[in-house]
Amino acid sequence: MKNIKINVILLVFLLSVFKVVSQETKSNKDYKKFYLKPYAGFIGIEDMSLQLVKNNQTTNIEVDNGFGFTTGISLGYNFTENITAEVGWEYKRNDITIENNSVKSSGDYASNFIYINGIYNVSTNSRFKPYLGLGLSLIQEIDIDFGDDNNTSYSESGNFGFQGIFGLDYNFSQKWALNWEAKYVAFSEFDMENQANDEQLNNLKYNPFIFNVGIKYRF
Repeated sequence: MKNIKINVILLVFLLSVFKVVSQETKSNKDYKKFYLKPYAGFIGIEDMSLQLVKNNQTTNIEVDNGFGFTTGISLGYNFTENITAEVGWEYKRNDITIENNSVKSSGDYASNFIYINGIYNVSTNSRFKPYLGLGLSLIQEIDIDFGDDNNTSYSESGNFGFQGIFGLDYNFSQKWALNWEAKYVAFSEFDMENQANDEQLNNLKYNPFIFNVGIKYRF
């Protein structure tokens, strides 16, 4: 009689485990492995002081950064419902005002990045799905142009930075979602060279804060 009770208890336990595993397997099949996300948004960068090196002389110049825009696209792969890897490309542009020896000139600077992110998706029972992420960015190219008699242009490439991410999906369906994302990208200081001569802009601090809105398609 005792063995019968033990066998019944064991059978109930095994059936319970099988049910949990079956539900988990079904849940894992519900999410799509890949997604594609085109997006656009705004970029803000703090004002900065640079050093202009020209004819072996160094001059401090002030750069007033306004708000700019960004656009990009990313491809993601969901290892699980909670863990995602993402690669992407992004373009950023800002209008700027440069003051050099009390003389102001307008211009812009633009950059394009490639990046890879690791993302943790927070599980919820609603259509809203928040997530957090960390990533590594590589500047393919960044250039500053401002109008003067020489149409001065400076550029640099190959700099690495880190980005922190907070995002939110609103799921219309299993395949489609509206996406909001805020991220902060931090680079160490770097120098830029003139494309026409040996002039330099030194000590550039490029740490943009970005807010994007996009559409996510899962497949």
